Amino acid sequence: MMASASAADLRQLSTTELEQLGQHSLRDHLVAQALVAHQKYAPLTFDKLDEFLRDPDCLRHPTRLVFEFGEMAMHQFAQPDLDWRNRETDGRVLYLRPALRDRPDLVVPAVAYMVPLINYGDVVTDEHCLLYGAALLGLLTGEFYELVCRLANFVGAESRWPQKAAGCA
Repeated sequence: MMASASAADLRQLSTTELEQLGQHSLRDHLVAQALVAHQKYAPLTFDKLDEFLRDPDCLRHPTRLVFEFGEMAMHQFAQPDLDWRNRETDGRVLYLRPALRDRPDLVVPAVAYMVPLINYGDVVTDEHCLLYGAALLGLLTGEFYELVCRLANFVGAESRWPQKAAGCA
């Protein structure tokens, strides 16, 4: 279905087709946003993260990093949450595993992976995070996936799906 579909055309679609159209649009939007951020900050380094995390062209909510567990589950290396210190601008905090404090090279991909969750919440999937992070850092999706796996292994994040643990080892 083309982007210029009329309301009548959309009403003709099944629920499944509408969901697929929405998912396709979200993927396209995330990649476009990542490319804007890439053009502005490439190469994104730890030294540029504060500016990036406060840039309204890149993040919907100003975000600060905190090297604490917060509410993250054992399979996570990072978890966004509301920033109680910055409620007036609807700020966010990104909790990162404390082991990342001494690994700025791994903080950048952790942040890149989490931006879609910061911007759009639970509607995004792991696939969206991989697409965004890869485009932001100028990598192929498979390369970014391998980087995220190294990151997760470094911090000791448990596999969410034990039967698939070998795929990210």
